[in-house]
Amino acid sequence: QIVLQTVSQGSLDASKDLQKEFAIIEKKKEELADYLCEDRKKLSLEDVFNTMKTFRELFLKALQ
Repeated sequence: QIVLQTVSQGSLDASKDLQKEFAIIEKKKEELADYLCEDRKKLSLEDVFNTMKTFRELFLKALQ
């Protein structure tokens, strides 16, 4: 029973830590949306990263 309590507490702690990390990521995403003059609710980090990746690839190609 002690092992189960320890595992349960560890899971709860990990869940709380994960929630904090998601809250930080969400805050940073909102700051990024403001910086890019985008709608906070519509900004997709996946789209931002894809755009950055495409820009990098084209930039490196232009350097060559």
